[in-house]
Amino acid sequence: TMNIFNFADVEDKDKEYKYKILVYPNITFQKDLEKDSYVVVLCNIIKELNKIRDDLFFTIVSPAHINSLEFENTEQIIAPQMGYPNSMRMDFPFKEVFAGLKWKENDYDIVYSHLPEHTGNLKNLLYNSTNISPAIIGYTHWTEFKEITNYEYQVGLAYNIVGVLQMSKCGINTQAQKDLVLKNAKEYFNDDVVAKLDKILEPQYLGWETPKYEKQTTDKKIVVYNHRPHTYKNYPWFLQQMDKLWEKRQDFEVWVPLAESREREYITNEKFDRVGYFSKLSSCRVGVCCRQKYEGWAISATDGMSVGVPYLFSDDGSYHELAGDDGVYYYDVDDALIDTIESFLDSDLLREKYSEKALNRFEKGKWEKAIHQFNNMINETTDGLSMLKEDTESYKKVVDFIHKKKSVTRKEILEHLGWGVRISFSGYRNRLRNEPTIKFTKNRYEVR
Repeated sequence: TMNIFNFADVEDKDKEYKYKILVYPNITFQKDLEKDSYVVVLCNIIKELNKIRDDLFFTIVSPAHINSLEFENTEQIIAPQMGYPNSMRMDFPFKEVFAGLKWKENDYDIVYSHLPEHTGNLKNLLYNSTNISPAIIGYTHWTEFKEITNYEYQVGLAYNIVGVLQMSKCGINTQAQKDLVLKNAKEYFNDDVVAKLDKILEPQYLGWETPKYEKQTTDKKIVVYNHRPHTYKNYPWFLQQMDKLWEKRQDFEVWVPLAESREREYITNEKFDRVGYFSKLSSCRVGVCCRQKYEGWAISATDGMSVGVPYLFSDDGSYHELAGDDGVYYYDVDDALIDTIESFLDSDLLREKYSEKALNRFEKGKWEKAIHQFNNMINETTDGLSMLKEDTESYKKVVDFIHKKKSVTRKEILEHLGWGVRISFSGYRNRLRNEPTIKFTKNRYEVR
C-alpha cells in the first residue's frame, strides 16, 4: 500500500528549529480560554516572533486544547489547572506536566513561565526528575499585593517572588508595577535579594492588538467601562460617579461588557465575539480607567484607543506609561471625572481631537513594535545557554552517532550512551548547535 503523505507534515518534519521553548500558562479565565488575557498575549507574542524569525518551536502547557495557540511551530501538553485563580496559583499539576513532557524524547532549551508561583516547582521537576536543565525566563501578569487583595491570608506574594528569582529575566507590565513589587518584597526579603529582583524584572509593554472590526457610529453617547467590574479596578467608585452624573443628565449610557448583570438603569452589558466587541467599542464616546493600586497595563484601554476611543485616566504613573501625551488625565478629587466626561459628551471637536491622538498612540504601540523587547529577551537567553566547554569523549560519541545514523531521536542518543537522569544533556545539545553538519528539527538530530 502506498503512503499518502501530507506535504506540510513532511516539510515540517525536516524543518530546522534551533531552540525549543516550554511555555507555562497563567489561566485565570477558565470559562472561555480564548478570552483569557494570557492566551491573547501569548498568541500575539508567537505570531509576531514568527514574522521576524523561524528558529523557535513552542511546547505550550494548557489546561485544555486552545485553538488560537495552534501554529506550525507549536504543540500543546494538556495539564488541567484549578479553576479558581487563587487555588490555581498554589496547585502545581506535577504528574500531568511530567507525563506530558516526555522528557526522554523531547528537548527544552528555555522555559518561558507566565506563572512565577509555579516556576520553582517546574524547575524542580526538570532539574531533578529529567536530564534537561533549561534557562528560565518569564512574564509576571499578576502579583498578590496587599494593596489590592482582600484575602484573609496572603501567601501569594512570597511565592511569586521566589518564582521570579528562579528566572534570568522576567517581564512585568510597567515600571510603576515593578516599583510596587520591589517595595513589597522588602517585607519578606533582605536588600541583596531585592537588588537581585531589581535586575531580573524588566518592564515589557504588551503590544497593542490590531483589531478586526467594522467601524460603527451611533447617536447614543456611550461611556465604556470594559474592565472587569471588580473592586481592584475601582468599579464601585466608578458607579458612584456615574450615579451622580445620571442625576444631572440622562443622555448617556454606560456599557460594561464584562458585567454579569445590569446593576443600574443606565448600564448595558451586551456581549459579543472579538470582532463584535471591537466594532461596538468603536462607537463609544469615551472610555474610563479609574485609579488602580495595581499599577498594571490596561488592555481594556489599549483596546479602546486602537479603535479611536478617547480614554480618561486617573493621574497615575502606570497610565502615563501606557498612554503618554495621548491620554486624558483627571485627578481623583470631587467631581473631576464627571466634569471631564461631560466635556467629551458635549464637544464633538474635543472628542475628535483625542480620537486622533488615541489612534496615533495605537500606531506607536502595535505588537509588531512591542515584540522587539520579547525577542531581545530570547536572544539574550539563547546567547547565555551553558554548553559543554570542550569536545569530550562522550561528546564525540554523540556527534559520530548522529553522523552514522543521519537522523536520530534524543531517546536513541541517550540509549546509545546509557544515560538517565543524572547526566544533564543540555550542555551537549547546546554544543551540538554549533556543529555545521548537524541540525535540530522538532524532535530529531539530523545531518544536513
